Amino acid sequence: MIWPFIFLSYASLFVFGLTDNIRGPLFPEILKQFGVSDSMGSLMFALSNISGFIASYGCRYMLRRYDRLSVLQGGAVGLMLSMWGLAASPIFPMFLVCSFVYGLCLGILGLVPNILVPMGSTPQKKQQMLSGLHTMYGLASLMAPLLAAGMEYITGSWRWTFAAASLAPMIFVGYTFHPSHKSLHTKASFSPETHKANKKKNFKPQLFLAVMLSLAVAAEIMVSSRLALYMQRTWNYDMESASIYVTYFFIAMMLGRLLFAVVHFKRSPQFLLSASLVLTAICILGGVFIHPLFLTGTGFMIAPFYPLAISWISSEFPEDLDTAVSYMMATDSMMLIIMHLAIGKLTDLFGIREAVLFGLVFVVVSLFMVNTYKSIFKRHKEEKHPHFHHHDTHAPAK
Repeated sequence: MIWPFIFLSYASLFVFGLTDNIRGPLFPEILKQFGVSDSMGSLMFALSNISGFIASYGCRYMLRRYDRLSVLQGGAVGLMLSMWGLAASPIFPMFLVCSFVYGLCLGILGLVPNILVPMGSTPQKKQQMLSGLHTMYGLASLMAPLLAAGMEYITGSWRWTFAAASLAPMIFVGYTFHPSHKSLHTKASFSPETHKANKKKNFKPQLFLAVMLSLAVAAEIMVSSRLALYMQRTWNYDMESASIYVTYFFIAMMLGRLLFAVVHFKRSPQFLLSASLVLTAICILGGVFIHPLFLTGTGFMIAPFYPLAISWISSEFPEDLDTAVSYMMATDSMMLIIMHLAIGKLTDLFGIREAVLFGLVFVVVSLFMVNTYKSIFKRHKEEKHPHFHHHDTHAPAK
């Protein structure tokens, strides 16, 4: 185990989770402040995801030119500055410009940990280390709505929430200067010949798995980013009470990921991913037709999907992990752009209740892809290796 890789990755994803999820609870207040519609307001999410796509795709090239630590430090500094811009924006166009920069920097802080953790883990511990990594995201996501509700209560303004949350990347930058991280001052190894061969061979299966993952992420973010709005418009909750439901969602997500970090389930990745999606779909239906608490339960059901999928992808492509993760993050961003624009438009046309139901489309298509990947690409059988014990050249034991 290379523990500095693990610790820095956990800290990075905590910052990513806190700052990425601070916007959901603030969304209704931002719409009121600038006097824009749901579909226009959704541009703040869509633009940050467009820039996140650019950052995810471009990060491969940055890692060949600069060392990993410098890339992370640059992303954290940029994130801090963009959050100050969001807090101070007097008009909506300026807010959108800051959202674009914000997305660029989030893309960096979200991508690099998903490369470093498989590199720093032994094959036997990789799945649990990745679940632990994304438990940090869950913990940070849980704190985001609490911070939003607390700052709203203290200051009465959503702007101070962005200012307060900017302390997270500021502290992270200070942590990166700890002497234990000097081993990260090395560039990613890169052979043009090997890269070209891997890209040709792996492009289609990598893209397929990236789309499969991004559809599930779109369903997750659709619920978490619109839950406060759903509670306000459908159940007439105020901002603070609606934020509590978002908190419940992230408590459930954190518990789900913590469970998979502690317990190693001896089933195939396809079975575990399929079970996660089926239970997520049931919770969305229950949340719309029975009680909104079911919507908070989607957090628990979808929680293991991301770390399990990353572990599966890193086992499928151990020698081409930076490219696989880059495609995954870039596809996430594109899918989230589609989701936010579609949900915004559907909310304007039909209402938030029908828009939330649309999230089932993402779940069903992802489920189909999970169960057709092996037959389409004729990959080696995973049932014989439920623990993902493939030889991983990126994970030397220490």
